[in-house]
Amino acid sequence: MCHGHSDWRLVGCLTDIYLLPTICIVGVLLNSLCLAVFRTARHHPLVPSLITLSLCDLFQLTLSLFVLFIPAIHDYSESAMLGVLGQVAYLSTGLLSPLLLASNSASIWTMCYITIQRHRAIHNPLGNTGHPARPFLPLICIIIMALVFNGSKWFEYSWFFIRKDDIVDPQLRESALSLFLAHRPSTLAKYMAYRQMMDKLLYPILVYIIPLLLLTILNFRILTTIARRPVPSDHKSRMAQERRAVTLIISIVLFFFICHTGGLVFRWMDLRQYELSGDWSIFVKDLINILFNFNSACNPLLYFLFTRQFRDLRMSSLRRPFYAVSSTTQPERSLATTGLHSHVEPSLLLKFKARFRSIDTETELFAVSVRNANF
Repeated sequence: MCHGHSDWRLVGCLTDIYLLPTICIVGVLLNSLCLAVFRTARHHPLVPSLITLSLCDLFQLTLSLFVLFIPAIHDYSESAMLGVLGQVAYLSTGLLSPLLLASNSASIWTMCYITIQRHRAIHNPLGNTGHPARPFLPLICIIIMALVFNGSKWFEYSWFFIRKDDIVDPQLRESALSLFLAHRPSTLAKYMAYRQMMDKLLYPILVYIIPLLLLTILNFRILTTIARRPVPSDHKSRMAQERRAVTLIISIVLFFFICHTGGLVFRWMDLRQYELSGDWSIFVKDLINILFNFNSACNPLLYFLFTRQFRDLRMSSLRRPFYAVSSTTQPERSLATTGLHSHVEPSLLLKFKARFRSIDTETELFAVSVRNANF
């Protein structure tokens, strides 16, 4: 499929067609295995939050196959613009991209919730004398907030039908469906004040800056507490758990910073003012998407490696009756900040703008790879 492309377009094709689906599929499998393991240790106080994070990662990786992978296939295969694949791409991007962003936002806010929860448990163990009666209630509220926050994305599309008989171009009419449902940017999407508020202010602050500050500050305090807590030299297993906890916390912060900073920088940059080529800018956006999904796919590996193949989780579950007294036991602290998650920021959906052509040659379609549509 990538044969015939060159330069940055070839690199982008290899990234979108081969690397992206591989990461997404592997991540889906790993997160599914995590969910199976978490069910066996459901009495652990962190399990509801970890289940929510794994579900959000699972949804993000699955939706990425529809929102990112299918339009890329439609673009690089140069298939019929108004054919079956094009219709699937339009529906996927117009209907599923807000859900992709919502699952992403919910994951990040859930990660912050876990960090706050573990920080309180470690620094004020006597204040956590039992399990909450409804552990999933705060998580459900987070999911609802994420859906409401990203709900305006559905209104950024203006939908319309294209009838085959109304198409003037004979070549397009020959390969078109009899009735094609398409979309273009709505009036809301073109409203500059809305774009500035959402893309330059709210999303960077709520999806990147505040979570990064919470992760950095609270995890640093957790690390400080762990370092100051005396551990007898003959307790080798306890010391090993301490090292795993420290490594896990450092990995979480580094993964978040490396995989998500690019999205923030790209959101605040206007590539057109630098006169960069379209294929190069599309590849940059593709690479940022890859990093986001890579972070989601790696989360299960973090759980596995830094909880001693999930045994810390199971051990803490067996000691559940003593949790109220010893809320800061090391197995729990090993999981104190587990759950760092990648997110696909809304600005990355702009990658499709450079890829799409307008149905009426006056506006640019948002979310499906179409080529040379001149009616």
